Amino acid sequence: MQTARTEAASAPETPAGRLLPAQQLLMPYWREPLASRPQGPVVPSVLDSIHSVALLAVFPCTVLWWPIFKSSEFGTLTLLDCVLAVLWVTSIVLFSSRKRHVLAVRRSFKICVFALLAAGSSLFGSMAYGNTSKMTVDLLRLMKEFGFASIIPLGLVLAPKRNIYQLVTLSILLSTSFNVAIQFTGYQDLLPIFVQFADLGYTQRFRPTGAVSNPNDFAYISAMGLAFAVASWMTARGTRLSSRAVPLVGMLLCLYGIVTSGSRSAIVGVLFGGMFYLARAKNTFETKLWLSVIVALALIIGWNASPVFQRRMDLALTDRLQEPSLGGRIEAQLIAVRTWYESPLGVGVSNMPEATRPYSGDAEAVVAVTGSDNIYVDFLLGSGIEGLAFLLLCFGTCWRLTTTLSVTSATIVYRSAVVFTLSAGLATIAPASTFVAPFFFALVGVAAIPRESPHDPTSPR
Repeated sequence: MQTARTEAASAPETPAGRLLPAQQLLMPYWREPLASRPQGPVVPSVLDSIHSVALLAVFPCTVLWWPIFKSSEFGTLTLLDCVLAVLWVTSIVLFSSRKRHVLAVRRSFKICVFALLAAGSSLFGSMAYGNTSKMTVDLLRLMKEFGFASIIPLGLVLAPKRNIYQLVTLSILLSTSFNVAIQFTGYQDLLPIFVQFADLGYTQRFRPTGAVSNPNDFAYISAMGLAFAVASWMTARGTRLSSRAVPLVGMLLCLYGIVTSGSRSAIVGVLFGGMFYLARAKNTFETKLWLSVIVALALIIGWNASPVFQRRMDLALTDRLQEPSLGGRIEAQLIAVRTWYESPLGVGVSNMPEATRPYSGDAEAVVAVTGSDNIYVDFLLGSGIEGLAFLLLCFGTCWRLTTTLSVTSATIVYRSAVVFTLSAGLATIAPASTFVAPFFFALVGVAAIPRESPHDPTSPR
């Protein structure tokens, strides 16, 4: 079944025989090269329009947690869940309506498959351990935290609009800016998530969380928003100031969010991502130097202006492995690995405390592991070696998707942000988080969208 499209019978050509710029903008990019496409504008179908709206709605719905239905057994159905469900339906229909798929589409489809298999492996873990009472709840939890959002790359590369890159970038910048700015308005406590979970206010007193529930998630979303802002700024160079105002404001707000969150794993991730960018970017030495100076200044200002940032960084530098939070994480991860060695097929997510208690030994801070704050170790224990294998295949395919296009200044920024997210995952639960996963998969998908910018000297011609 082909998506319904209406094309004009004929269209004027430029003297060089190329389509007019307005016609090129409306042509879907996954088809033939521009020179061989039918000459005429394309009218998006209703399905295309719904697909685009769902894509753009994902990110505001991510940072604005809005409950729709609450179940004592299966948790809360949110507006984000509904939007992702619509995106799954439209993406599957668009995918199945085409007989041939380009490389980016095939890789995006594999990401979905591996993500679903990684989440589904928790079922085998529960069965192997012998306690399946919460097997369905475990699966739904992993799907909400990781699996459902994996459709975003496929949705992006199948999007019908040529300018979907700009629209998605704008949606993400507005969403990440809202996530940081909401704490200045005095209305943060009125957000649905803080009304329903009153205990989250206790966390806010010590570390800012923005519109989400966890300071680390706040930091990771800010860091990924920073990547979109920097890439947008680079591709907008040379244009009027008004077109660069949004990325500039986004950069400032996201830098503020990263520093004030006090997330040490986010700082480590930024350093890894920054080193990757400096090593791979084709910018001049002066540009790289200025970027390094900006990051260094942000850290210095954060140290002097944010007591939370200073206290947590000082603890990490002085106590090192003896720091209570870090020491507890290491203990939990060692216990989880020992437990996995006895149950290589996994134990299921809900069975982790029961399974790890006999292996806690003489641990000082951990008696039973509910989560090790390490996505790789958690998947290894909960979903077994097969779950970790599918997770790594998913992340590996994500990386391959970001390398589908030729190198530009923007794609290097996105790849650096993916390096940030996956390295930060060594210390916490990113990118398997209801709030973080949509932005992570958006980074991956946006990096594979073909685009041309006359202001980016490295853009493909």
